[in-house]
Amino acid sequence: MATFRQDPLLAIARIVLTFLLGLAVFVGAAMVLAAPVMLIFRDKVFAELAAQHMTVPHGAFVAAVVAILLMIAAMAAMAFLWVRHLRRIVDTVGQGDPFTPLNAVRLRAMAWLTIGIEAISVPIGALVLWIGTVTEGNDVDFGLSFGGVLLALVLFILARVFRKGAEMRAELEGTV
Repeated sequence: MATFRQDPLLAIARIVLTFLLGLAVFVGAAMVLAAPVMLIFRDKVFAELAAQHMTVPHGAFVAAVVAILLMIAAMAAMAFLWVRHLRRIVDTVGQGDPFTPLNAVRLRAMAWLTIGIEAISVPIGALVLWIGTVTEGNDVDFGLSFGGVLLALVLFILARVFRKGAEMRAELEGTV
């Protein structure tokens, strides 16, 4: 672990990743808590919408908002796992041994988590678009993120690179 303490970039990365882990927990918890709050205070929400002369279908609106909150909580949970895998990879770099089969598994898991996050963003976007159409005066835009798909592809490739690197190192150690 001495190498980790000597490399300021790895130390900064670990601090940032730890902050991101906390942020993911906070966002996930806030969304899980907000869902029942929305159900409890739905009458106040509709009263506010009515005060702005907006008529929305009550049941569908509440269901859509609660679904969005819970899907965001799921995305936050996946983001937590994603960042935790990355922090563990950073730790192995600091220890001087990044090309391990476990890091290849972590990278592949990160790729699948990225795909999961992107997949959940589609129904969230659709629900947000619907909410924008039923609440007058709200201009909502939604688009797919090709950056997330590209990130998943890069992570799958890096997972193979790490797996092959670990295999080559094991082979080399076996011949020495």
